Amino acid sequence: MKTNYFVIAALAATTLFASCDKDNSSNGLEENGKATTMKVSINFPNVPQTRATGDANATDNEAQVKTVDVFIYYGNSGAFGTHKRLETTDFTYAGSDGIADKYTVTTKIPTTTGAKSVFAGINLPQSVVNTLLNQPVNTLYSAVQTLSRPEFAGTNGFVMFSTEAVNREFVEDENDPANSLTVKCQRLVAKVTVETSATLNVDGIPGILNDLQFAINNFNTKIFLMQGEANEYKDPNWSLAGYVATDFSQAVNADYAPVLSRALIASPTIGQYEARYAAENTSEGKRQKEITRATVRATFIPRDITEGTTGNFTVNTTQTSAVRTFYAVTPSVEEGTSYFFNFPTASAFATEFGGSVITYQDGYCYWNIFLNKNALNPTYNRWDVLRNDFYKCNITRIVAPGYPNPEVKEPEETPDVETNISADVEILFWHTPIISDYVLE
Repeated sequence: MKTNYFVIAALAATTLFASCDKDNSSNGLEENGKATTMKVSINFPNVPQTRATGDANATDNEAQVKTVDVFIYYGNSGAFGTHKRLETTDFTYAGSDGIADKYTVTTKIPTTTGAKSVFAGINLPQSVVNTLLNQPVNTLYSAVQTLSRPEFAGTNGFVMFSTEAVNREFVEDENDPANSLTVKCQRLVAKVTVETSATLNVDGIPGILNDLQFAINNFNTKIFLMQGEANEYKDPNWSLAGYVATDFSQAVNADYAPVLSRALIASPTIGQYEARYAAENTSEGKRQKEITRATVRATFIPRDITEGTTGNFTVNTTQTSAVRTFYAVTPSVEEGTSYFFNFPTASAFATEFGGSVITYQDGYCYWNIFLNKNALNPTYNRWDVLRNDFYKCNITRIVAPGYPNPEVKEPEETPDVETNISADVEILFWHTPIISDYVLE
């Protein structure tokens, strides 16, 4: 199995007192066992803002735990046993080891002795919890969960879930080591940051390039709580037949964040990056239209602008620094592209010399970064975005003016045919950034 989990929460469970949770039990599917309860301790990871140790690449927001949902299943049948939601007020501080702050719970979780499988969810929306109550354990692996961008990573914190089942045979003796376990959780999203190299090269047509921003396009809204089996990590959108465009969210203006400039900030801290987050997305066909990507955009003002009328066109050097909509016409590859500020002029030029008018609305140009070109397992995972990964994108070269919109050029093809970007991607995990160099053309 894949081992790229970030240990968000370690839950040490101990059976203690006699009790039973009738509201969230398996309603008659219980296996024989003596009634007892489970007491939970949790480690909240430190981040650099509070200590020098901890997760060096996580912000306070990314490590915040607001709720912990514990799900217990009967180990022999997989039947639903017990659920308990814990709030931060259910925990009391029990000290720190310099890496994690440990809290112990004051609320008891009902269960019974015998074989059990334990899972934990962090910051789960109530709608997700409701789909699991009184359902067997295979629901975690097969039930499709639909979440929006804010639900995956928003004001309620980052949604996280177990990396694997913790299977134990609980006994009556509360001090028996068999009753102590650890549940490892990971975020269900990947983290993406984009920066420009201190020696960024801007090539292509002459002009002024400014205001670099990025956003996540083709954000997958469908996911299984438990990650699919290696090496494929199948998600709900797996297979060519299963692709549904409406299952993917496209970026709007509000989703764009500034690209960090290493020329201005030579040694940035993790808090100075504006990160964006992408839900896990794998596919069988790896087609451009179905894989998740980071889209970079910038404003551009061409230096050489064509003016005039039919039969009398001239090229002048623009004197403006104001961003505005411009137009491009390419009669042929040999003749190159001409640029215009006036649409009627561009149309007349296209009528006389050939080509079509391409509009760069509000001066915006776009380039697409496909995030996992150099996957650890390229046979299966190239172009996949996997949960809890950190994709740290470094732009080394931009070829202006890019594309007039964020759409992919060859939606039915893999990104190998895409010529506007070159990327080298090293796959690491959230606690260690994925450092990638990109050339945007």
